[in-house]
Amino acid sequence: MRHIDTRERESQILELVVKSYIKESKPISSSYLCDKFNHSCSTATVRNIMESLEKKGLLSHVYTSSGRVPTKEGFKHYIENIKDELLKEELSLEVEIDVNQDLEEVFNKALDILTTLSGYTSLVAISGWEERLLLRGIRYIFEQPEFEDINKLKALFYVLEVKMDIIQELLFGYIDEQFKVLVGDEIGCEEISDCSLVISGFHQEKISASLALLGPMRMDYVRAIPTLYAVRKKLEGLIRRDF
Repeated sequence: MRHIDTRERESQILELVVKSYIKESKPISSSYLCDKFNHSCSTATVRNIMESLEKKGLLSHVYTSSGRVPTKEGFKHYIENIKDELLKEELSLEVEIDVNQDLEEVFNKALDILTTLSGYTSLVAISGWEERLLLRGIRYIFEQPEFEDINKLKALFYVLEVKMDIIQELLFGYIDEQFKVLVGDEIGCEEISDCSLVISGFHQEKISASLALLGPMRMDYVRAIPTLYAVRKKLEGLIRRDF
């Protein structure tokens, strides 16, 4: 029982660190967690748990401060623990998409909605009448603290300009996925190995599409995953009915 309690505590602390880091965009200390969440454990106990999580490769110690940040494995562990609950959330989307427009405009409208609701760059790879990759919301990249680093920003824009065929093929590979989260180097593109890509696709008789959100690894997954999933379902329903 003691082992189970320890594991549950570690999972709770990891979740709090990830959520806090997503919000604050800075290393998270044990004192911050205790003060912010009124945690029942002492600061020393929380610090010990964070040290254990660091040894397991889920947190990384930022030596210029007393805080820690999630690693790629830490984010993946966190996502795995919350994904089932996120897909249970039925988002009611009050959106208007004019199905009298041509199909590309319908997809562009869906991307505009997805970007506005999520706050991240949205993409869709489409196959059917032709193969296309559409993109919206590049401006949201500038709102992320990670891309204040000019080299990271240049690398990201290099991918969006030069390597979009790689992203397109990647998205086509997940057309049948309810949702998939690729964290860091799982994207398979070195220039954006500090980003995450959340994907949700659908396949119909005439048209297949894979929607995605691109953002920093410090993406707000609690908002991004249900939003992407809900917009995908809305779009899939419209296309099934009207095209």
